[in-house]
Amino acid sequence: MDHILKLLEDGMDFWIKVSSIVLLTGCSVFNLQLIQTDNEILITDEIKDSPFAMQIIEIENEFNEIFLLKDVSNDDQVWFKERKVFLTLNNGKIIKSIGLENDFEIISYEGFKSFTDSTSLLRFKNPESDYLKIYFSYKLLKKGSMNKIVNNEEFDYQLIEESFHVPIINWSGKNYYWIDSENDIWMSKQIIDPFGKKARITVIKKYSD
Repeated sequence: MDHILKLLEDGMDFWIKVSSIVLLTGCSVFNLQLIQTDNEILITDEIKDSPFAMQIIEIENEFNEIFLLKDVSNDDQVWFKERKVFLTLNNGKIIKSIGLENDFEIISYEGFKSFTDSTSLLRFKNPESDYLKIYFSYKLLKKGSMNKIVNNEEFDYQLIEESFHVPIINWSGKNYYWIDSENDIWMSKQIIDPFGKKARITVIKKYSD
């Protein structure tokens, strides 16, 4: 909390506007033969046989593609597509983006594992805003079963609802996470900016350390 208060001391002026996409270079890419029809990715034999962690990430009106895992640090995982977009996920939630129309970063994110209310800091990058307090709360919506898309294996899930609120810009919403008995997330739906843009993540192959 001291870290949050220190960052907030820098001021609370805020604005958001659409900016151009940031392009990065210098990251090696694994070439996968993908088949995409009518905005739907088909899982080929090459994908099924690949040893790499993969997930499908769809950002509304921007892309719907397979992302590969680049780096892992504690609970943070950096996923990428080609040399253009990098997304950092923590417990299945996008907490940092590079290469989206409206890039953002969330720090001190605790996630749903403890099911306790928490406070983080949110900052937008295009252009840069100050740090804004964002409040999270959680509840279990339901339980059920679903199938993994890579092999059609059935597993039991819990559907977790994450409610958030950013008072200074009067922005609220709800995100959803489908998790298995080991708290691994297999699918999520998230709102990623105040304009209502949505992200959908579907895990093909989860990361195993």
